Amino acid sequence: MQKYLYLLLLIIATCFSSGHAYADTDNVEQELAMRVQQAQVSGSDTDFYSVHKLFLNHLEQNQDWDKFYRVWMTRIIYDVNHKHFHRAFTEIYRITDDIRDRHQEQYLYIPNMCLGFFYSGRNQPEMGEKYFRKALRGINADKEQVSVFNCYLSLAQVLSFNKPTEAMACLDSLPKQMLQNPIYDSGVLGYRCIIANRLGDRKAFNQYFARYDSIRQHNPAQFNPANLQQVMVCLYLMKNDYNKALAWCDSIDVPMIANELRLDVYEKMGSWKNAFHASEIKDSLQQANEREVLEEHLMDITREIDLLQSEQEKAELRRRQLMIVGLMAAFIIAMLVAMLIYRHFKNLRLKEQFLELQEAHRRTEAGQAIRRAFVTTIMERLKSPISSLLNYARIFNDPEFKLKPEERSKRYSDIVAAAKSIESLMDPVLDSYSRGDSGISGEEKRVCQDALRSPLQTLIGTAEVIIEADGQLPHDEYMQLRSAICRNAYNVAASTHKLILFSLYGDAYPITMNYEIGLNELTRSILSSYDQHFKTQRKTIEFVTDVPDDVKITTNTLIQELINCLLDNIVKYATGDPLQLSCHTHTDGTYSIAVSNIGPAIPAADAERIFVPFVRLSADEHSLGIGLPLARSLATSMGYTLTLDTTYTQGARFVVRLK
Repeated sequence: MQKYLYLLLLIIATCFSSGHAYADTDNVEQELAMRVQQAQVSGSDTDFYSVHKLFLNHLEQNQDWDKFYRVWMTRIIYDVNHKHFHRAFTEIYRITDDIRDRHQEQYLYIPNMCLGFFYSGRNQPEMGEKYFRKALRGINADKEQVSVFNCYLSLAQVLSFNKPTEAMACLDSLPKQMLQNPIYDSGVLGYRCIIANRLGDRKAFNQYFARYDSIRQHNPAQFNPANLQQVMVCLYLMKNDYNKALAWCDSIDVPMIANELRLDVYEKMGSWKNAFHASEIKDSLQQANEREVLEEHLMDITREIDLLQSEQEKAELRRRQLMIVGLMAAFIIAMLVAMLIYRHFKNLRLKEQFLELQEAHRRTEAGQAIRRAFVTTIMERLKSPISSLLNYARIFNDPEFKLKPEERSKRYSDIVAAAKSIESLMDPVLDSYSRGDSGISGEEKRVCQDALRSPLQTLIGTAEVIIEADGQLPHDEYMQLRSAICRNAYNVAASTHKLILFSLYGDAYPITMNYEIGLNELTRSILSSYDQHFKTQRKTIEFVTDVPDDVKITTNTLIQELINCLLDNIVKYATGDPLQLSCHTHTDGTYSIAVSNIGPAIPAADAERIFVPFVRLSADEHSLGIGLPLARSLATSMGYTLTLDTTYTQGARFVVRLK
């Protein structure tokens, strides 16, 4: 159950309305619709995709395109809810092409709605609002009242956080006849209660809740419980009954929604410590950049407290020492005078040194904060081009993906634009990182430029060749060029991403461990998402474990970046199959994750040198040399250890020892 669960259920439920009564729907369709809802709620990808495909095939055979495309849209919403953005992106292209191929242009508003879900799921509400409004302009309001209803409801969801007044206006625009059905009316009333609470409009809240609760009490069979817990939290917030509000928060099985509601409760009741903790959890789930800033502030406060305590301890120590000297003065006056003079000058020097250290420390922290802020800003600007290159690399790597010749120029122009955007921001990042005592040297900067600029230029050149050919290239030659673009796009995006991450986390500062998950589940998920480079290399990665499935660990989501760096390394240097990702239990009660390949062994003398930034063991190699150092820094930040297993001689084997 994710952000659009209520909307997904509504879309499925209304697939058989808008001119078609339930009585007109055959039993097969009703059964398949129910199974799709159950699979979506269970969260099982295998079950959902299987029954969803059966449902689409059934509707396609009956040529019921209205239901067909709306049910297809539920697949995209499911993928967005479960963070399968690549799958959702691919499905949006597929549904658009299908509509055009079947000449069903009246349904082109559906891809716009899907793009609205896509951008909203990626925390880009402005883009989500843009596409939902675009979808509304393409809907025939007289014939597609269900679609108008769903689109206004989706737009209200996007607007609710930053523009609650406009969100309420969208709900006011819903077709009135749709609200005559209690299941739709109760769902919308629940959402109105949530927005009214956000606006602080007690009168409106009471009015909406009275109608909402009336349906709940007197017509439970037609009551929509999708937002019940949130509404009840809002109710008890209005009544200032915080214990009951928190109890309802605990009943919500979506951690993000439950945490946001707890944050509202804690803020209203004035429990700032709990509110701060809830805010920290929210940041860790949604906004990695804001979490980074918050952690920096917390570390600054901790340092200031430590410095204050240090000053107090030194003052107390000096006071005690002076008392001892005073007691000894009666016995050794001459020695006391000499000692006082000596200590006076020594303390002056110590104080000067301490002040100098404080000032140097402050300047270092200020410089580091400025550099981090700068790199974070650059990272925000790089997110879009990096994501664009990765998406194109993954789509083009799929041999079943077909791109019409007339569409090639636009797609490859996008690739060139993304690559040039990365190229324009590469030097500022390297320049900022090369400043300071701990920065990279001029030679290391040249290594970075060499590793990034060569695939960038190759990528741009190859894409421009395809653009200039204007769809006239032979198919085999075009596929070869497309394969080269996939490879270089992935390498550029991955290398740039690693360089930015190393600039942010290369100092190995402690990272908050706030993510609990099963160890095997985590490792399988990382391996499953590691697909693009893996497919390109045509190598097999086996997963082996001796850890029980019920073993859970508390970690940080950055562990995926750590393991991906190790997977990149073993895939790159493997000379044969299989490659292996494994989990192990140790006799001391700890666990480890290991990756290994069959290939050239790393000499024991270089076992630590490979973790030094920008080091390349071969003079002929043109890699960035940042993957293993980044993995080591992330491991250290999370309290883990990352080592090369020098006893393994069949290739390379890296071991991450967990706490």
